[in-house]
Amino acid sequence: MKTKDQLIQLGVDGFKADEIMLLQSKMLEQAVKFQFKKKDGSIRDAVGTLCRSLMKQEDGTLWTPKGESKPEPASIVRFFDVENGAWRCFTCVDFIGLAEA
Repeated sequence: MKTKDQLIQLGVDGFKADEIMLLQSKMLEQAVKFQFKKKDGSIRDAVGTLCRSLMKQEDGTLWTPKGESKPEPASIVRFFDVENGAWRCFTCVDFIGLAEA
């Protein structure tokens, strides 16, 4: 998980840094709705998690790791896309916010 200091060093403002930290914390326990800007400039509504028991693949089976994960750049937030059953990521500066419940 990213720390607030790491996020601020990447150019993320304080409020957005707090929201990213909250997002990561919530995703450890549940699926969370949020938005980010994609590379093509469009807005992506996502439902993501980091909770293994919620990581179901397209065929309905639980996702299982296939080996050690690669280190990710500090500017990236990785999540399991609950709707598509696959891993996705976005850059911290492209995070828009948590969706209203």
